[in-house]
Amino acid sequence: MSDITVQDAKAIIENQIETLRKRNKEPEWVTKLRYKGLKAFFEAPHNDPVLKDPLDFIVEPEDVEFPEIKSLDDLPESMRALLDRLGIAEVEKKYIAGLAVQSDTNVVLNDFMKSWRERGLIMVSMEEAVREFPAVKDKFMRLFNPYESKLAAYHTAIWNGGIFLHVKEGLKVPVPMHLFFLIQNSAMAQAPHIIIDARKGREIHLIEGCTSPILVRHSLHLDMTEAYIGDGAKVKLSVLQNWPEYVHTRPMTRAIVGENAEFINTTVGLGTGRSNIANPKYFVHAGGYAELNGIILGKKDFHVDLGGEINLEGEGARGINTSKSVLMDESKVITRGLIRAKASKTKGHISCDALLLDPRAKMETYPGLISEVDDAELSHEAAIGKIREEELFYIMSRGLSEEEATQLIVKGFVDPLLKDIPAEFVLEIRKIIEMTLSGSL
Repeated sequence: MSDITVQDAKAIIENQIETLRKRNKEPEWVTKLRYKGLKAFFEAPHNDPVLKDPLDFIVEPEDVEFPEIKSLDDLPESMRALLDRLGIAEVEKKYIAGLAVQSDTNVVLNDFMKSWRERGLIMVSMEEAVREFPAVKDKFMRLFNPYESKLAAYHTAIWNGGIFLHVKEGLKVPVPMHLFFLIQNSAMAQAPHIIIDARKGREIHLIEGCTSPILVRHSLHLDMTEAYIGDGAKVKLSVLQNWPEYVHTRPMTRAIVGENAEFINTTVGLGTGRSNIANPKYFVHAGGYAELNGIILGKKDFHVDLGGEINLEGEGARGINTSKSVLMDESKVITRGLIRAKASKTKGHISCDALLLDPRAKMETYPGLISEVDDAELSHEAAIGKIREEELFYIMSRGLSEEEATQLIVKGFVDPLLKDIPAEFVLEIRKIIEMTLSGSL
């Protein structure tokens, strides 16, 4: 239980709002929205099964001036080490369209290829976006209501960082954009707000990386993503999480997928932190396609509860919700996929697979298929089990140790969901899986 009283919390959040308003030179509509979030924070419900008291994460915002940073080489040594854990140094050697790095509550690096901006690709910090791009006002918090929960309200009040990604109509970006979040302080809430605005006919791939050093106390990553996928556009969002123990993550994602558009969201939880609870919601229009993929590597006593709601709202809309979990130690993973068919000729499928490597680990799955029409095609499949002894024996007979054989089976188990991840990251993911299974992490 937090030592902070309700009166103290109100004063601290008000101070945070005013500090952020002055620091970021925010327009009036942003400040009004923040105070709306403050009001909702004390009225909205709180039903988080792990975070009993959100007051634990209420702290004063940073007031730090970072030196000018033009490349990853200019970052502090400790920050570069954290990025190396995600394989970022190797990725930067290749040509990328944009790179933004956020440490705690500040975007400290936003390196952008000017040639892409001239062609209609905008990637700026959210603080700059609310000042410089009027269109952001019509999209900011359009898909969320601060009264949904205390955490949604808290994000609304103290959001910090994040990016606005805008791609003009018809532009196709063949290389990924990169956004990385680092938490270096304990007992704080990092609350970036991300808006993806992909107009008609666009193609874009955004990769998010998340990490932190080992902390003395728990911290909270409370990001909120709003994706607007225009008709015929194709957007990929890949989230790579490598959080250590004591970091709690509460990602909130909503997406509107336009007619004949495509949105593929793949989350890889190599280190999900102490707890990770998410319930993304997609709204798919006629002919659109939404795909939600999740790979979870559960360890220690981590608690992971992943929802995923796909609403097929237009004729011929399709949706797939797939998860693969590898559970060790006393970890617990819960999946709650839901597909709701609201229009004719829609198709949806939920797949939940889990590989138990420890008898103490626990997996629960709660699939939901709801049809409001008589010609929808909805299906579900699930498989929870252990590695079969005959599989281990067969691979070990080829000269591999039991540990090497187990690593090979696990990598083969998750590989099908890595098809949209760049090769550099796939190599890092496989390396972390090997290290985790061998007890090196």
